[in-house]
Amino acid sequence: MLPKITDRRTASLLVSAPAQALAGASADLDPLALSTGSDEATRRAPGHEGRDPFSRKLSTCVDLTAGDLRELERLAATGRRFPAQTPLLHQSDVPENAILVLDGFACRYKYLTNGRRQITAYLVPGDLFELDLDYRLPLDCALGTLTACRLAVLPRPDYEDLLRRRPRIARALQMMRLTEAAILREWITNLGSRSGPERLAHFLCEMLLRLRTTGLASDNQYSFPITQADLADTLGMSCVHINRVLQKLRRDGLIELSGRRLTILKPEGLKTLAEYDASYLEPAAIPLRPCVSDRPAA
Repeated sequence: MLPKITDRRTASLLVSAPAQALAGASADLDPLALSTGSDEATRRAPGHEGRDPFSRKLSTCVDLTAGDLRELERLAATGRRFPAQTPLLHQSDVPENAILVLDGFACRYKYLTNGRRQITAYLVPGDLFELDLDYRLPLDCALGTLTACRLAVLPRPDYEDLLRRRPRIARALQMMRLTEAAILREWITNLGSRSGPERLAHFLCEMLLRLRTTGLASDNQYSFPITQADLADTLGMSCVHINRVLQKLRRDGLIELSGRRLTILKPEGLKTLAEYDASYLEPAAIPLRPCVSDRPAA
């Protein structure tokens, strides 16, 4: 579990620091006392080598040009390592950098005054913490790493320039935003209307498909560095309840959890339990007017 943030200097690490200032970020931050995580959390599935997860994810939304892909590869090459359990942005911060997850798991979360935490979203490889380009509003949530992560940081001017020069990338990000909103609606339904086993089953199905998109899941298996405390803070249950539900899914032969690797043994059974419909994860088919600059760039 991410500790309650008391040091705003640490929490605000990525608010306004330019990308070059982050070169030594992983050396300057001490890993916190909990799980350290590793790149095992995001090991590539066979057949997906050679392209970064962000490029693979955007390519599911639009046909990217060779120039687009080179731009994204350059961005991925700037990735820096951050320890597990590192607060990146504090609730009420005004961020000045977009943050791209290349390896590891991060999350958005909110704390109540009594210290209780609610995880509101997971960021897996290929996910982007975007900037609000129209307004500089304070964040209504915090952002932190769960495992050790490799992150690329894009300052606001560079981010705006990228979207202006690369309209296909801008379109893909628009589609991703619609998918993220659909995920949030599913999570609300999960919390309000599904039982404990149904909630967890739905979450596990969702993570399988999200990780499969970027080549991080195969044969219904994926690395699962999320702790029971994280699951409790995600699904609105106690750690004891989460443990019981995990045991039930195991007894029913639906899943196998060995160390930090999850195998869905009966995908159809898990989908039936959750009443899972994956259509909300599909790239939105939104009509977009052609841009003057949307030429077949080299």
